[in-house]
Amino acid sequence: MKKIIYTILVLGLIFSACNPMDDIYTTIDATETPIVGEATYILTDDDYDDLDLGFGSFSSLDDAKTMLPPFFAEMFPVWGKNSGVLAGFKLYVGNAPGVGDYTYADDYSLTEDDYALSGSDVSGFYPDANPFDYFEDILSAGVSAPQDGENILVKYKQYTEVPVKTVTSNYVIANNFDYGTTAGILTSVTTDWTNHSGGTNAEYDTSSLSMTGYPSSGIGGSLSIGSGDEDVNSTFSPISSGTVYSSALVNLSAVGDGTYFIHFMNDGFNYTGRIGAKDDGSGKILFGIGASSSPSDSDYGTTAYDLNTTYLLVGSYNIDTGVSNLYVLTSPEATEPATPEATSTGTGGYGVQKIGIRQGFGGPSGTIDGVRVATSWDAIMIDDVAIAVSGAYKRKEIFYTYSGGNWDTSEGVYFISDDDFDSMGEASGQPGRYNNFGSTTPPDDYLPTFLGLKYPYAMEEDELMVIYDYFSSSSGAQLRGNVYTVIDGVWVGHQSTIDTTLQFGHDGNTWVPDNTIKYTLVSADYVYMADELTGNSDYDNVSLPNLASYGDFDYNWTDDQVLEALGILLDHLDPGAAEGQKYILTYLLYDNGINELKMFLIKTGGAWVLNE
Repeated sequence: MKKIIYTILVLGLIFSACNPMDDIYTTIDATETPIVGEATYILTDDDYDDLDLGFGSFSSLDDAKTMLPPFFAEMFPVWGKNSGVLAGFKLYVGNAPGVGDYTYADDYSLTEDDYALSGSDVSGFYPDANPFDYFEDILSAGVSAPQDGENILVKYKQYTEVPVKTVTSNYVIANNFDYGTTAGILTSVTTDWTNHSGGTNAEYDTSSLSMTGYPSSGIGGSLSIGSGDEDVNSTFSPISSGTVYSSALVNLSAVGDGTYFIHFMNDGFNYTGRIGAKDDGSGKILFGIGASSSPSDSDYGTTAYDLNTTYLLVGSYNIDTGVSNLYVLTSPEATEPATPEATSTGTGGYGVQKIGIRQGFGGPSGTIDGVRVATSWDAIMIDDVAIAVSGAYKRKEIFYTYSGGNWDTSEGVYFISDDDFDSMGEASGQPGRYNNFGSTTPPDDYLPTFLGLKYPYAMEEDELMVIYDYFSSSSGAQLRGNVYTVIDGVWVGHQSTIDTTLQFGHDGNTWVPDNTIKYTLVSADYVYMADELTGNSDYDNVSLPNLASYGDFDYNWTDDQVLEALGILLDHLDPGAAEGQKYILTYLLYDNGINELKMFLIKTGGAWVLNE
């Protein structure tokens, strides 16, 4: 149902033809006095549909100014010049400033790299760190293309006690011979390796071996073998079942008749997975493996490898079956190859807890580096390290605003905490149930009361941006926000769609947006005009005292005199009126009784003239 409130000011048509509307239009064209009407009209849902406004509102005032004139031309077809309609409609004005698109607020959770700016080696600030010393740099690097006025909720963690790190990895050993810049006897520069046989001449060298993609490549120094007789080992936690792998970067400068030089050990002298090398008879290398003894001739592969070339040797020993395999790689392989270079079956059941390097008679000379032990192929090829951190901490949030090219702490922003949600009720259907708002618990149902209790002394027009957790069935958990303002003593949330009005007037041809101001004269206005005109000889024919005393013009006043008097009044009432400003003034005229008349004025060339 359309809601129309209107008044017909002039109506003098007689319907006498078979087609009444034709007669109406003919009469309008012929008369110099058009029908003048006034109405107040509020658009309905059906009207928005007719205007193809699916969201039930105008997206801008310009759209309303463009779309409503033809709409009113159809609704009021017989009204003419100086008619007016005050249109009431819904207008989309957008989100409150600073809360982002769709009223969502952005959040930023610090990363481990962000915490590292403070010297932290964990995902959190240490107790003695001041996070505010780092937030501006963190946001400048971490937030791309920020907009002026944009708000970010910074989420961070700060330990209340010094955290303790526990490092675990999927490998058992990753030894890179990283023992400083001074060469020497290996067992003298580190306790990672222990002598179990021979002299004391296993040599640590400060250069390293490299292979792209291998995680223990090019780190620290290396071990030189072949110039002595010392055998050394490195201990790890015992492994009693399954397959265990060893790997090493190996670059050999000479090989002899053949013997093993890398192997697994248990707590005694049961050696398994023994990797060996020997001359192929033409100055190249054959690599082999012995499952539980030195590799025999049948345990060597057939591929001839070059001296002075770095290879990645990967050996395995299955503790349950006693089977060992050897792979010789020129680059790391993501998966274990289907065919090994050499294979051997020995005695099963020997657990392992050491990796040994041997300098035996007939063994090779060269360099060993990047020794690793693991229980899977992946762990040989990928450095997968897990770090567990223990220690008490608190999760915190702080708002920052981007303004003038800088990030700074936000003023006038409040984040609804879990405790705040709980205070709004924790039962089913209340915000504290899940500590968020949603479609069944809209923020405007709770925040006005909450803010009233939180800020009992807030002043009229005080503003506060409120950020809160919101759950949407279609989009999940979100961070949203809105600006709340104290209006008539109550906190009111910003509405993206508002009810507003716009005046339209008929200019004789069509409906146009109209700035007409309607004003009815009061007693003081008549007194003012009388005072201003006193002494003006052009008004000797009228009684100015009567104008002031009775509050009306009389029949002695000419139209031009009334026009001039009303112009003087408008200069007093609206001295800053812009060019083109329109007024409809309602005044009283005594002529055989009091008559209420209207005059249509417009400011043109700085003067008030009739708006004809």
